[in-house]
Amino acid sequence: MPCISFIVPVYNMERLLPRALRSLRAQTLTDFEAILINDGSKDGSAALCAQAVAEDARFRFIDQPNGGVAAARNAGLDAARGEYIFFLDPDDWVEPDAAEVLYHAARNADADCVEFGLYLDSYDENDRLLHTQTSGSTLSGVYRGAPFKEHFDETASSYLVTNKLFRRAFLEQHRLRFSCHQLGEDGLFFVAFYRQNPGCLVVLEKPLYHYTAARRGSLSNSYHPERLEDNFYLSDAVWDTVAAWGLQDSPMHRAKASYCTIRDLMMGIKNLGCSPLSLSEQTAWLRSTLQKPRVRTAVRSTPLHAMQSRNDQVKLLLLKLRLCRAVLLLSGANQRKNT
Repeated sequence: MPCISFIVPVYNMERLLPRALRSLRAQTLTDFEAILINDGSKDGSAALCAQAVAEDARFRFIDQPNGGVAAARNAGLDAARGEYIFFLDPDDWVEPDAAEVLYHAARNADADCVEFGLYLDSYDENDRLLHTQTSGSTLSGVYRGAPFKEHFDETASSYLVTNKLFRRAFLEQHRLRFSCHQLGEDGLFFVAFYRQNPGCLVVLEKPLYHYTAARRGSLSNSYHPERLEDNFYLSDAVWDTVAAWGLQDSPMHRAKASYCTIRDLMMGIKNLGCSPLSLSEQTAWLRSTLQKPRVRTAVRSTPLHAMQSRNDQVKLLLLKLRLCRAVLLLSGANQRKNT
C-alpha cells in the first residue's frame, strides 16, 4: 500500500500540468502513487498524462468523458490504494517535502486529517507570477474530541481540500464523495468530513502547497448565475453540522456558523460584481437576501473585527446599515481595481 495517493483531476491544463507533475516527481517521500484523471480534455493534457505513466510506474492514468472536477476526484478516490489521500489541482504544485512532512505528522498523531499552510500565488493572463503570500490556520497543533469541535472554524482556515491530507479508510468508512451537482464541492466535502466526527485533526502552520489564488478569466473570477439561487449551501451545511453535534444553542458555535454565512454573503456580492445584471437588479437581490433569517442574524451579530480585511469590515458595516447600493458600488470598484 502506498503511503499517499495523489489525486489530480485534469481538464485542459496542457500548459500548466507539467509543473504539477514535476513537483510530484521531486517528492522526498518516494512511496506514493499519483492518479491522473483526464476529464475529457480537448488539448494535449491526456498525452501528458500518458507520458507520465510511461516514464514513472508510480503514476496511473484514468481517461473519462467530461463530468467536472467532482466526478474526476471521485474516480480517483474509487481507484486509490494509498493510506492517505492528497488532492492536487493541475494548475497548482507542492513543495518537495510536502508528502514526507504530512505523512509523518499523520502517522505520529494517528490523524484522520492533516491541514497545512498555503502559498497563495497570483498570476497574470500569461501565467507570470505577480505576487505570493502565505495563508494558514490561526491555530496549530493536534485536536481531538471536544477541542476539535470547539475550534472547528479556526482549524478550517479554508474549505479547500487541497491543503489537507485525508485518511483514506475514514473516507471509505463514511462513503465520503464529492457532490457533482453544486459549485463549491470542496467546501461541501470538507464539511461532510467534519460532520462524521473525525477522531484527530493535525494542523500545521508550514505552507506546503502552491495554490493559484487568482488568474484573469479563471473560474473563481467569473460570474455563476446558479450561485445567486443557492448562495448559502456551504454555510447552511455548517449550520447543519453544528446542529448534528447538538451545539446549535452554543453562542460560540452560532457565532462561528454566522461567520460562515457572512463569508458566503461576501462571495455572493463578489459574484454579483462579475454579473451582467444592472445595479438595480443587483440591489434587489441583495435586499432580498438580507431578509433571510440566517443572513439577517449573521449580519446583525457578527462584529466588524471578525472580518479579515479592512475592506470587508467596511462592507459589513454598510450591510448592518442596510446600505445595499453602497456595498455593491464599493465591491465593484474594488474588483475593477484588482483586474
